[in-house]
Amino acid sequence: MESGRVVAFFEQKKILCAVCLEAKEHKVHLLSEENREITLGHNRIAHISSHSLRVTLPREFLVEELKKLVGRQKELMRAISIRDLWELVCGEGEGFSLRDLTELVFDSKASCDHEMALFRAIANDRIYFKQKGDLYEPRHPDKVEQIFRQLEREAEQEREIQEASTWLARVWAGQMEPAPETRVKTIALLKEMALFGPEAPEYAKGKELLKRAGIPLPEAPFDLLVRLGEWEQDENLFLLRHQIPRSFPARVLGETEEILGQVEKGISLYPQDRDLTFLHPLTIDSEFTRDIDDALSLERVGRDFQVGIHITDVATLVDGRKEIFQEAMARATSIYLPDQRIPMIPPALSEGTCSLVVGEKRRALSFLVRLDEEGKILDYQIVPSLIQVERRLSYDLADQLLEEEEEELSILRRITEKLFRRRLELGAFFIPRPERVIRVSREKEITIFKRDRESPSQKMVSELMILANCLAALFLKEKGIPAIYRGQMEPREKIPPMDRFDPLQAYRLRRVMNRVEVRTQPLRHSGLGAEAYLTLTSPMRRFYDLLIEQQILRALRGDPVLNEGQLEEIITAVGPKLTKVGLVEELTEQYWILRYLEKRLGSTATAVILDRFPNKYLIHLNEYLLETDMAAPAGREYEPGDQILVRVEKVHPRSGVLKITPV
Repeated sequence: MESGRVVAFFEQKKILCAVCLEAKEHKVHLLSEENREITLGHNRIAHISSHSLRVTLPREFLVEELKKLVGRQKELMRAISIRDLWELVCGEGEGFSLRDLTELVFDSKASCDHEMALFRAIANDRIYFKQKGDLYEPRHPDKVEQIFRQLEREAEQEREIQEASTWLARVWAGQMEPAPETRVKTIALLKEMALFGPEAPEYAKGKELLKRAGIPLPEAPFDLLVRLGEWEQDENLFLLRHQIPRSFPARVLGETEEILGQVEKGISLYPQDRDLTFLHPLTIDSEFTRDIDDALSLERVGRDFQVGIHITDVATLVDGRKEIFQEAMARATSIYLPDQRIPMIPPALSEGTCSLVVGEKRRALSFLVRLDEEGKILDYQIVPSLIQVERRLSYDLADQLLEEEEEELSILRRITEKLFRRRLELGAFFIPRPERVIRVSREKEITIFKRDRESPSQKMVSELMILANCLAALFLKEKGIPAIYRGQMEPREKIPPMDRFDPLQAYRLRRVMNRVEVRTQPLRHSGLGAEAYLTLTSPMRRFYDLLIEQQILRALRGDPVLNEGQLEEIITAVGPKLTKVGLVEELTEQYWILRYLEKRLGSTATAVILDRFPNKYLIHLNEYLLETDMAAPAGREYEPGDQILVRVEKVHPRSGVLKITPV
């Protein structure tokens, strides 16, 4: 290319004219219509005109001439219809030179300005022709139609973005004007962004929308949804992110109504059922518990005792109820969060028909265990039953009655203490960790406290539930019926007994303990000192428990039980859901602790050093039973077990940020 030649090139999708000041082997030096000198590779030149300018003329003159050329070309473009040209040549050949097309649009005397005008028109259009080298191919009609549809979609998307961004800008400014037609789409997009961040499918679109609205990321999507009333300030994003439902579908509620209707007509007894209403059992639970699933009774049999452990019979009510059963399996467990609870089965059942309410007759699966005064098991029976609870006690009231040496509770306590010692002799171990309780009121007032899980009544109830679970496992094992057993291999190191909770010792014990395994065949549970173990004492709250209760009841009634393959499929489906729920519960509790600490910036707390890493320590905040990281301070060294005083420096609940520094 010689100097002086007028050329066209693209810059950010814009066509610019320039004059070649100097041409080298691989590059050209240009002066553009914008009065900028620029060096480009030959492949960046989109069109070379036959028009030339004298580069020895003053720079201002060259720029002015380029502007005049551009003006003439744009004026000539007004007379060009690319669609008409396409219709004229479509099907007449595979490719045409720009000169040939120019002469078809204008005439044989068309100037270089006409040619440049057509070049601009085709480049701006991008619908009807496709450039291949120096030739222009007319696109097939089907392709043209496809491009039109794509452009219509893009135009519609642009309209939506513009409309939505204008609306959100007003919302952000506090002007709650009527929502546009795109409201539903915009809300859905904001929710995806708030839940998944850059991983959201249409994150780029949402980012552009917020940019046009002048709203900064990354917290904007969540804040907007709160302002719009779609979410609350403390909306649980963990539940939404993991798609955990909080309400029950109509099909499940329909089956629930059918069950309630049948129960109102009276409880139908099976031939194998035993009427145990004469036992007058009692329940011991938290005062906040609404779904009561176990009761206890005690009878003297000569010099021995018969302890009754009665588990509410959910399985009989839902057996054959496909929708409730499938929903319970999909949920896997009830979820207990500081500000809400999400039941596994509808509350009409879990808090009503199935709950062991005082004075109401209920179906149950009863474990009648005969023991001597030393706590040795002499015999046991597992029977479907009908019971009627006589007393409801809270743990606090039960502890008070134990202090007053109430006879029935005192005998149960002595028996369970001996059962516990027998398990210890069989290798059982436990970590006496207090329970962290977080309560959030409707007014969002947060209360955090520790509760002793080793109170006399709690230990007594826990030991009897372990007994029932062990006997259920033994029953199914002896009959060769597959079940969902839980086992735990021996610790990798010997675990010394713990009389009281020690954060460092508990941390180190967790590191040498093996994980609990779930299998369809029995295996030893070293942590509980049991040769076979499973859980069935919470059939309203845990799907595995409901399933085991169903297996036992079917076996007792001579009905078909689920086989090993069916149970394996259920474990494969339910296991990941339990993991997901555990994560949601952990993250939700952490969020509320951070919300609590957010209002206490600068406050101090005691902590224990658990471990040291290259640039940080792992610490245990005693007051909150919370393990968290602490950056290693300059010039200060700590050892695991050191008790220190720390200060809350920075908290961001949504992102899980907690900055702790030593005082």
